[in-house]
Amino acid sequence: MSIIISVLAFLLAISILVAVHEWGHFIVARSFGIKTLRFSIGFGKIIWHKITARGLEIAVSILPLGGYVKFLDEREGKVLPAERPHAFNRQTVGVRFCVVLAGPLFNFLLAFILFWLVFVIGVQEVKPLIGEVVPQSMAAKAGFLPGQNIVAVDTDKTSSWQDIRLAVYQRIGSEKPLTIWVQKAGEQSPHALYVDVSGIRLDEDNVDVLEDFGLFPFVLKIPAVVENVEAKSPAAAVGLQKGDRIESVGQEKINNWQDLLKAITNRGGQTVNLGFVRRGKNESLQITLGRHVDHQGEERGFLGVRAKAIQWPKSLFIQKRYGPMAAIPAAWTEFWQVCTLSTQLLYKMLTAQMGFSGLSGPIGIAHSAGSIARAGIAPYLEFLGLISIGLGIVNLLPIPVLDGGFLLYFLIEAIRKRPLSERSQLIGIKIGFSILVLVLLFASYNDIMRLLQ
Repeated sequence: MSIIISVLAFLLAISILVAVHEWGHFIVARSFGIKTLRFSIGFGKIIWHKITARGLEIAVSILPLGGYVKFLDEREGKVLPAERPHAFNRQTVGVRFCVVLAGPLFNFLLAFILFWLVFVIGVQEVKPLIGEVVPQSMAAKAGFLPGQNIVAVDTDKTSSWQDIRLAVYQRIGSEKPLTIWVQKAGEQSPHALYVDVSGIRLDEDNVDVLEDFGLFPFVLKIPAVVENVEAKSPAAAVGLQKGDRIESVGQEKINNWQDLLKAITNRGGQTVNLGFVRRGKNESLQITLGRHVDHQGEERGFLGVRAKAIQWPKSLFIQKRYGPMAAIPAAWTEFWQVCTLSTQLLYKMLTAQMGFSGLSGPIGIAHSAGSIARAGIAPYLEFLGLISIGLGIVNLLPIPVLDGGFLLYFLIEAIRKRPLSERSQLIGIKIGFSILVLVLLFASYNDIMRLLQ
């Protein structure tokens, strides 16, 4: 069932994003009087189509990973003399530039609208209450303590962990120390802590920069009671059962689920004595922990049990919800922060400051779409906004086949006062297509490896 939800959520997401992107090209072209022959969602063989009264063919093609708008163009077929003024190739460089640029711009516009909707609907985020500070970490050396609330990063007010992450991500690598304002319950006013962020790494293995820094949000202490046992796991092999309360691993006493995770993390492959309580009776057994490679490529101990989901108190969350007008600046701030961060990450990839193993392809996006769709409408809309921004930015790259490649051709034409030869453009398109195929294959490989791990 989860696979079906993931596929449907992915198809809905990609269809919306592609339709809006191509609609941008279409609506701007129509405003300039350019005739459109086909509006397609997807590539390849057409599986459904309809021709409107104005002669526009609306089509759905078999490969859903994109789309296109086909304009009347003398380079692609014979055009009647009466229709030549409406051909794409007859337009000025400026008009053609606007038509091509409209696709990515509509993706950015969609993202802003989606963020606005999220804030109008309301989104729940975790309050920035510090739960754990890793000993000897950068956070510990800077003076952070459990129980503190982070109220601002430099001059940016923060009301959730998401706010803090966005603020810190944008400042990573800065030579100027970061000023983080913290306040503990009972204190009259916040005080400043100064953090050197120049040494914080930003790469594909750094899933959460705050964890790398040594800060963890406050979490409830979950009892170390087994809710279910995974099939063919080490726990299943020795007969652990639902309801067993784990009390020790080797010589370590277990008070909660967090203690259990810490106890088994570095014991992959080891045989340990596991103490637990079953139906009020103390039991123990020998168990050989499995080995599990996480998404960072690190080996961790694996037991194969899950805890019972518990209800978190509402006091640990903040509900971000605004009226239609107040949501506009909130959406703009979110939009600008995500655009800035996405551009920075892409720049670091292209300049080899970070690797490409963090790339996700269709498989990874589908997996994320399914899990986020199950979380509710607001998270799914926010996810669409993030992907829409990524689609817009990537399409602006100066790679032939992408919109940015054609924009580059138009700029060269404007400078040279004549277009590049068709042969030169065709060579560029072939190179660009090869690059995209390689990137897609690499991203898909990353997705598959993450799922296998």
